[in-house]
Amino acid sequence: MGLRALLGVEDVGGTYRARHVHYDGSPDVIVPALTALVHNVLDHDRAAAADHLLRTNWRRLYALPGTGVTGELVGTPIESGPEPETGQIGVTSPGDREWAYLFGGHRLHVYLGLWPETGQKQWEPWACWSVNELPDVSRVELLDVRKSGAWTAWRASDYRKYMSAVAEAYGEERR
Repeated sequence: MGLRALLGVEDVGGTYRARHVHYDGSPDVIVPALTALVHNVLDHDRAAAADHLLRTNWRRLYALPGTGVTGELVGTPIESGPEPETGQIGVTSPGDREWAYLFGGHRLHVYLGLWPETGQKQWEPWACWSVNELPDVSRVELLDVRKSGAWTAWRASDYRKYMSAVAEAYGEERR
């Protein structure tokens, strides 16, 4: 199992339409792929990129390094349902997904799925870039986003387990 993600569009009010990426959904893989899709494959057309992403679920989506400024886009689509998943940031649980990449207007919004102290996993805003600036986002910056996200997710999960153990030791019920 490896770093599942959502790819799609975010509308006003946080509602989204998205498809799954089942493997390698981390920022250092997906952001270069989205950059290649928008800027190299579809000539800077964000709407066409969103349409392309929403046609299918993806096994993997990545850019081959060393094949131009941002790389050549490679995607492995998989059979998918007839419609993209819909939800709302702050309401819909990420489930087993760690990351979400949603085009909203001229920006790419990146969300991280985190476990709060109690309750369901939630989407937290994690990074945001102008789509026009994506080719200038460095590999180091993307790796920092990934590393800080992984660290925060681990800490949140660890804290949740700790608080659950404390509640159990004192006979309290956790919700």
